[in-house]
Amino acid sequence: MTFIWSSAELNRKTYRVNKIRALLEEHSKHAFNLGLVRGSSGNMSMRADAASFFITASGKSLGDITSRDIVRCRIDKDRPGKKASMEWGLHSGIYRKRNDAYAVFHSQPLYSTLIACAKDKKIKTALIPEAIAYIGKIEVVQYRHAGSVELAEKCAEGARKADVLLLENHGVVAFAGSIEEAVNMTLTFEFLCRLNVLSKTAGMDLKEISPRQARDFLKQLGAARKA
Repeated sequence: MTFIWSSAELNRKTYRVNKIRALLEEHSKHAFNLGLVRGSSGNMSMRADAASFFITASGKSLGDITSRDIVRCRIDKDRPGKKASMEWGLHSGIYRKRNDAYAVFHSQPLYSTLIACAKDKKIKTALIPEAIAYIGKIEVVQYRHAGSVELAEKCAEGARKADVLLLENHGVVAFAGSIEEAVNMTLTFEFLCRLNVLSKTAGMDLKEISPRQARDFLKQLGAARKA
């Protein structure tokens, strides 16, 4: 039996694909302008459905990405779509392990990457309300070569434990329900890393928000969102 799309269904499908491409183009350029990536570093993706996702192209600066540089990949395949970012496996692994992930952003912000390269990667996170709301737990992923199957597997494993991954000697991965949220999480994490680095340079001991206060804030935030 041959399945035939109705014209209305085809229009909805085309709109969704075009919308994803447009969002990835917009936020790729936004991330580049914010300094979260440099040169041809960094990549981002959005889930299209249960079986596939769209990702930025390999070897292309996110600042120059257009809708034609957005590549569709299958989540359950071992090979990427043509021209897909070399980190496509990292994205695919996260989508397989986390059904609630609809967007993934891999970046190399300055202060975050500085801590990723440091021997001591301890970060005080409960410094500002935004960090409590956006970040939560951070998982450090041991170094594996960029684009390797081993790195993809390590990130998929880390994604079970946290929504933000600090990749040793590499950068940051954040994933969320939207690409905008993933970028905002990255910005918040970068600000936290900057506070940590500059406080050490200045010899300042940062005071964190207490666990009780953090719980109270999350409870208040949840009530506000329901209102």
